[in-house]
Amino acid sequence: MKKLLYPLLIVSLLSCGRNADKSKAKNPDTLKSQAQYLQDALKTDEYKNAYMNIQRVKDMMDSVKKGSIDSTAVIFVYNNSIATPTSQVKTVAQVKEGMKNDTAFLKAAQLKAANKLASADSAKIKH
Repeated sequence: MKKLLYPLLIVSLLSCGRNADKSKAKNPDTLKSQAQYLQDALKTDEYKNAYMNIQRVKDMMDSVKKGSIDSTAVIFVYNNSIATPTSQVKTVAQVKEGMKNDTAFLKAAQLKAANKLASADSAKIKH
């Protein structure tokens, strides 16, 4: 009798746990749409511009190391394309430090673009 009871008890407990997990999870359609917005954001001009700005500054930093361009050009490009008005830099060392956050900058650009796409779709649905 015990040999039959324990497996049935385990199966019933496992099946109850699955239903509880499903009720706590988000709607799969919502997750798919969020992921789709993030994927679509990678194709927007806003994200592409942010990516190109990062690449431009990295290329210019390499040129500064080689001595082919002046460091003020890198600082100017960084301040006008990547830095916020409150995080303006004055030295190449500060540019290097700021470029350590390039992935965070790109992620923020992606989230901002995804938010705009979602807002545009929401506005279409309301009207």
